[in-house]
Formats: sequence, structure tokens, C-alpha cells
Amino acid sequence: MSFSKKNQKPSSLKLVIASVIIASIAGFAYFSVTKKNEKSDDSKKEASTETANETKSTGLDPDKDVSDVKDVEEVVAKWIEANPQAIINSVQNMQKKMMEEQSKNAQKNIGEKKEELFNDANSAKFAPEGYDVSIVEFYDYACGYCKKAQTTVDALLKSDNKIRVIYKDFPILGETSQEMSKVSVAVNIIAPNSFRKFHDALMKTNERGKSAALKAAKSVGIDTKKLEETLKNEKSQIEKIIQDNIALGTSIGINGTPGFVVGEELIPGAMEIATFKEKISALRAK
Repeated sequence: MSFSKKNQKPSSLKLVIASVIIASIAGFAYFSVTKKNEKSDDSKKEASTETANETKSTGLDPDKDVSDVKDVEEVVAKWIEANPQAIINSVQNMQKKMMEEQSKNAQKNIGEKKEELFNDANSAKFAPEGYDVSIVEFYDYACGYCKKAQTTVDALLKSDNKIRVIYKDFPILGETSQEMSKVSVAVNIIAPNSFRKFHDALMKTNERGKSAALKAAKSVGIDTKKLEETLKNEKSQIEKIIQDNIALGTSIGINGTPGFVVGEELIPGAMEIATFKEKISALRAK
């Protein structure tokens, strides 16, 4: 297939765009095809991957002139139609590389922020005597995945009495999240020993906002009148703690909840208890 100079030429901008598209697809295809050459322990999987990654002909006439943007678009469309798996594989590989890069950056940033992360001076905590492993959890009380994670963390703490958890409010789901986090921080100021019970109660309810948080506090025996006074009198301190949490979490790559730091590893999302135990065992083995 050749590019003809006869007929009307497309604008240089369009030609550049078209060229970039073709080059990108060609690069994607090359990367996908070369994956066939990588060895795998699973021969069946390797054979299946090779078949999926083979590029196919567009069926267009190879001697046809490509003289304008419309012709280029036809080539691109036909190539994508003939090789959809190559595009999918390429996107997946790009996502994998991005995730690996994010993981490396997170590990580096966690190393730099380790002292701040594991300093529980301004954070609620569960710290049993003789603990030997610490987990930092960033959460939002309006987050469904955080509620699921809370069940897992609770089961983990019941099965292992040497784990410290540092709780960091990370309200990113709107005003009601902010309201609940403010109450959460205030609870830790006036009744730190009751925090875990409060946290569990608020995570278990589907209610939202300040009223839900006060109700959860009352249910575990916390003086709500004193809590209201603390919210008013310590307003600046409470807001600063939350802002610091968000800045800290963001600096290590957290952009959603829940987010866990185990050792120097950032683990986004809710984890199964078996995964928690595996990572904790690895830390203890060091």
C-alpha cells in the first residue's frame, strides 16, 4: 500500500495525527507479537497467547494509494477490526507497566514517609501489648469497600494479637464523608480507648453524615455532648489532622479507599484475610 501525491493532500496536522495513530498501532502490534517469543511454564497458555497475538491482514489491496486522511482512517479501522486482540493486549500491557511503576514509586515514597506513616500521635490506633507488626489503613466511612475491609481487619485482629492498626481518615466521597471523619477524629481526642468500637459501629451502618457518626458514638457509650463541644472547640485541629491524612495518603499514591500500608508496601483496595496473613508472615520473617 503506497501513499499517493495525486489528488488533494490532507492538512499537515491531520497527516501528523494519522501518522501517530498508525505508528502507535504498529508499535502495539509489534509489542504484542513479540510476546509470543517469551517462554512460559504453562505451554497451553503460551500456545493460546501466541494464537491471540498473531496479527492478521486487513484484507485491503496492498497496491492501493493512500492519498488522504479518509484513506488512512480506513486502513486504521480495518487493522483494528482485523486485530482487536492486539489492541487489548497492548492496553493491558501498558496498564501493567503503569501499575508496576506506581508500585515502585509508592514503595519509594513510603520509605521516605515511613516515620510519618507509623507515628500514631495524632491518629486513632489499636495497639495490643507486644505488637510486632503495624498496618496503616486509610479509609472513608461512606466507602462500601472500606466496610468490607473492616470485617476482614476485625477478623485478622481477632486471629492475631500482635498487630497494631493505625487508622487514618481519608474522606474523599463528599460532604457526608467529611462530617463523619470529623466526628471520628473528635472521638479519638476525647475517648481513644473507645475508638475501635466506634469505628466498627459506624462502618456497620448504612447511615451517613454527622448524625450517623454521633449515633454510632452514643451506641458505644461516648458522651455526645462532650463530642459536640470538641467538634466546636477543636475545629482547626480536627481539620488539620484530616488534611494531613489526605496529603500523606496522596503522597504515597493513594487515590481511593481503602488503602493499606503493610511494611513498605502500598496495597490499594480491600484484601482477603489470607493475603493479609501472607504479607504479615513475610514481614515477620525478615
